[in-house]
Amino acid sequence: MQKITTLTALFLLVILFQFCSKTGSGLVSTKAATPIISFTTYNYLDTYPAHVQEALAASDNMPSSNPITNAGANLGRVLFYDKQLSRNGTTSCSSCHQQQNSFSDSAALSSGLDGGATSRHSMSLLNIRFYKTGKMFWDERAASVEKQALQPIQNHVEMDLTLALLESKVKSIPYYSPLFQKAFGTTLIDSNLIASALAQFERSIVTYQSKYDRVKQGLETFTSAEAAGEQLFLTVPANRTCASCHTPPMFITSSPSARFGLADTNDIGINNRNNFKSGSLRNISVRSNLFHNGSVANVQAMLTAGNPGTGKQAIPLHFLRTADIANMMAFLSTLTDRTILTEPKFSDPFALQ
Repeated sequence: MQKITTLTALFLLVILFQFCSKTGSGLVSTKAATPIISFTTYNYLDTYPAHVQEALAASDNMPSSNPITNAGANLGRVLFYDKQLSRNGTTSCSSCHQQQNSFSDSAALSSGLDGGATSRHSMSLLNIRFYKTGKMFWDERAASVEKQALQPIQNHVEMDLTLALLESKVKSIPYYSPLFQKAFGTTLIDSNLIASALAQFERSIVTYQSKYDRVKQGLETFTSAEAAGEQLFLTVPANRTCASCHTPPMFITSSPSARFGLADTNDIGINNRNNFKSGSLRNISVRSNLFHNGSVANVQAMLTAGNPGTGKQAIPLHFLRTADIANMMAFLSTLTDRTILTEPKFSDPFALQ
């Protein structure tokens, strides 16, 4: 009887260990997932169409000290999707910046590793390389993409690791040493190199395969509604057009004609002035919960409402008539690049494990 009792207890302990490992309650599985691309690199050095390349030459924030390489961006991709880079192994950068949602989140506020909500809507990572100043976050508090990359990892709601613990975790995972060797020529692993790899991957996420791009290359033509919408975007109202803050062809600028403000009593943005960074409008037609607080359901709601959100907008949209709205929507839909939503080189390397 005593032998049976002992065996039963051991069996229950094994079951408990397996359950805890799966639920992330503190015990960690001894089997680490291996990326399906661990040593196979994709090409991240795309040749962009002339209109995109011209914009890049004028606004590129990539520093000479951290140029994009295939091996570096490949490592960045693995780091970006690796949930082991959080305190309890449940959250990664991709948890809030989801490829299928244009590297943003379909929720107004994202969920952190313990279920808590982030303080702002997840800003899309599309075309961040074209934000000339390089400043990141809605309030531009990070001076560069490299500086931004480590902040969510240290954030108590999001991933909740100290940099020392981050380095220790990455060093302990077998597949990282050869990836760092290939990317940087060293097996040294530290937070600076982690940030560099993440920044390379994030800067490589560029949209250039939309109808808009094909039109600018002379491969297609706009419909009459799309052409009318483009003219509205570029010229109306004369004193402060949409394009003055969302400059074509990437529909982003770090030097807008006026800072955009969406009144929010709980968040006063850049330098406490109720202003916020303007992101790229690429893929805006397939994104939801817009602005820093996610308070506007989608671009249709923004155009229809005129003054969306909780207070007066810096740029009123009352100049848009019903027909204008339909034309503007038609034009904005041409900015959608669906390729980037499924392209393997931007996808989760752990997805098939």
